[in-house]
Amino acid sequence: MKLLFVNRFFHPDQSATSVMLSDLLSELNTTRRECVVITGSGVHTEGGDLEQRNFENVSIIRVPSLKNGNPSMAGRLLNFLLFYLGIIVVGLWRFERGDCVVCLTDPPLISVPVSIVARLKGAKVVNWLQDIYPETATILGFGSDDKLAIRLMRKLRDRSLKDASVNVCIGAAMKQRVRSLGVSEHQIRVIPNWTDEDGLAPMPISANPLRKEWDLSEESLIVGYSGNLGRAHDVDTMVDAGRRLIATGHTNLEFLFVGGGAKLALLPSVAEEPEIAPHFKIRGYRPRSELRLSLAVADIHWLSLEPELEGLIVPSKFYGAIAAGRPMIFIGETKGEVAGLIREADCGESFCKGDVQGVADYLARLASDCELRDALGRNARAFCEQELRRSGRISAWDELLTEMVA
Repeated sequence: MKLLFVNRFFHPDQSATSVMLSDLLSELNTTRRECVVITGSGVHTEGGDLEQRNFENVSIIRVPSLKNGNPSMAGRLLNFLLFYLGIIVVGLWRFERGDCVVCLTDPPLISVPVSIVARLKGAKVVNWLQDIYPETATILGFGSDDKLAIRLMRKLRDRSLKDASVNVCIGAAMKQRVRSLGVSEHQIRVIPNWTDEDGLAPMPISANPLRKEWDLSEESLIVGYSGNLGRAHDVDTMVDAGRRLIATGHTNLEFLFVGGGAKLALLPSVAEEPEIAPHFKIRGYRPRSELRLSLAVADIHWLSLEPELEGLIVPSKFYGAIAAGRPMIFIGETKGEVAGLIREADCGESFCKGDVQGVADYLARLASDCELRDALGRNARAFCEQELRRSGRISAWDELLTEMVA
């Protein structure tokens, strides 16, 4: 019996699902069973993870794809189609009775062909839900609920979840979403994502070479965003709060965006404002080996999620920010998953989308009180070490997979 893992990206790619799967297979005890990763041949992020990984007893099958990076929408859909077809072909070849197939959610709805092929071959399926489609797509404006194609997608997706042995959700709110689709309680487990608490330890500003490389003054207060700034994330609230603060004399603030994503295209408009533009900087993705440095550049981290997507997505960048031991600002559903974690950790504040004045006032407070920033940062790091350790989450996965192949 084999363990097979299906996701469009894998090491050395640095996208969120790739990092989670790569972490799992680098630390999971794979000597007791054969493991196979079925993935694409391209990468999502610029650069690559330069860290040497030891994937013992793990073979990798790469399905052909188009060019690397983020292509046009048409190119992306074609890449999805190539992966769906590739999974069907490889699944018919490699799935066997009694195997356990762990299916992530990139590309969207990949659980549908995986479920069909697994049922034909007698394999069991564990869906590892990092996000839920097509609801996420329709909320972001891609299609509408009244379209026949969307209704068909939902029906096929629901069937794939109900046919699975287990559906692993990464948060309690996501569990409730899945339960509302008619999936039985015994088919749902909650295993949250994790952080690299050892590799992403806090670092003093003065010891960080990226501050100098990126032309950031040690006297400046850096408000940082790290990772994908995509359609699922609100950017206007923080940008408008920054405009308001800089216009009222908080000229020591700098807003740093490290990564990529569709919403970064909105930022060049800031460059047309001569008094504001110097305070907004964009840097591309860094190799994972430099993630500790890039996360530690910021004095304050912020992240966001469109409120309608609560329970459909859990922003993975929360885990890196909290490991860096920095205060955190979340913009989104203030009664949601991430807001609850921030309250529990006592490491920052959450604000509704559009609450520009609230965000500006809190940033001004943090800017003027270094002791408060230090205290919130210590709280963040303590919560990371006590509640979010990677070893605990890997153990939960090891227990689940051992149960599946027993």
